[in-house]
Amino acid sequence: MKIGVPRFADTDDRLSDGKQGEKIMARKKDAQTADGPSKFSDQSLFENFLPHLIARLAYQLNVDLIEKLRHKGINVTRWRILAVLAMGDGITINELIDRAMMQQSALSRALMNMEEEGYIRRTPRRADARYVEVFLADKGRTLFNSLNIVVGRRQNRLLKGFSPQEIEAAFALVRRLSRNMTS
Repeated sequence: MKIGVPRFADTDDRLSDGKQGEKIMARKKDAQTADGPSKFSDQSLFENFLPHLIARLAYQLNVDLIEKLRHKGINVTRWRILAVLAMGDGITINELIDRAMMQQSALSRALMNMEEEGYIRRTPRRADARYVEVFLADKGRTLFNSLNIVVGRRQNRLLKGFSPQEIEAAFALVRRLSRNMTS
């Protein structure tokens, strides 16, 4: 018998614009009534299902990030591109797809717009013109630097109350979980 794995809204690409995340949060608030606790807040069968807990945390982080980025006039797709390129630009589209964890169609559209707006530049690779390398332009680096402060605060909030040893252990656990999924 094959067991189906539920698709959680928090892993949905539609959250990148913020509207879907707002709708889900509004539904959660609407579900809370004077008759009792929300169906979203009670203990569920998923409380001991690690993929659900990870997805829920990712959702919470995305909703928070969407709100913070909206105030700066940027969406999650653009943030991912900026962040990946800030860590090392001059990479190919395929490398960017892999590192930003995005679909090629969404990435291509975003890159085209970001290039027109002066945040990035694309150039053919000198050694092999079949490949295009993507670089942050000065305007993109400036935007990343201003947003990185917001994202740093978000990580500090996530790790609030953790000792340095617990933080190190948390990172090690998440990396190990990720390695387990790729081996």
